[in-house]
Amino acid sequence: MKRILVIQSRERKETVEAEQEEYCRVVEPLARVDFLSALDEKLAWTDPDEVLKEYGGIIIGGSGDFDLHGGRFEKDPARLMAMIILSRLRMFVKYAFAEELPVFGVCFGHQLIAQMHGGNVTRDETQTKTGTFEVCRTEEGKRDLLFKGLPDAFLVQYAHKDSVMALPQGAVLLATGPMCRFGALRYGKATYTTQFHPELSAERAIRKLNRDTCGYMPEGIADAASIVRESPEASQLIPAWIERVVT
Repeated sequence: MKRILVIQSRERKETVEAEQEEYCRVVEPLARVDFLSALDEKLAWTDPDEVLKEYGGIIIGGSGDFDLHGGRFEKDPARLMAMIILSRLRMFVKYAFAEELPVFGVCFGHQLIAQMHGGNVTRDETQTKTGTFEVCRTEEGKRDLLFKGLPDAFLVQYAHKDSVMALPQGAVLLATGPMCRFGALRYGKATYTTQFHPELSAERAIRKLNRDTCGYMPEGIADAASIVRESPEASQLIPAWIERVVT
């Protein structure tokens, strides 16, 4: 059976467990899933082969606790920790690219990989958003292995403060929108990243946002149900990646 490693960048027990539940629901029908914390200081971060050799693919998940910018002061602990995570995962991503090991970066994972390749991640108020929004496939997206079966426009779940500001080196733009210029990217043949959360159904997005303590909920919104809609097409992406890309 295929094996997937999910790398988490979360600190609080309840958000760690909630994210694990989401990925188990999405991945386990197709592959075995294991979890690793990017906060683990004892892990051999400089020896990615030792950690990754048993896996057919890696998912780098989101983070409500840390931001590469997030409108924080430069020496804010949450921003400093994000830079430590960036440093730790750099070797893993470099190894994955060299070995053509499939990677799927989600939200913070999307930003980390973009930052490693010159994507310039920062806080941009015109792109910061929470809730369900529409993205559109680019011409490249219409030909892509994962995106070619999707509608030209489809709904996705967002909750982010930072955004990728420039197309990263080696990346191909697959999906974009008026409030998210770099919604989905592909690097090479095996690495995909999305600023949105394809692992979240509407029900689970509402549950996640209603317990939010990281400042994602828009001002004046008491119940996330008012800003979240179903996103069935986006939910196909991770299963399609496992089936078509992961070996």
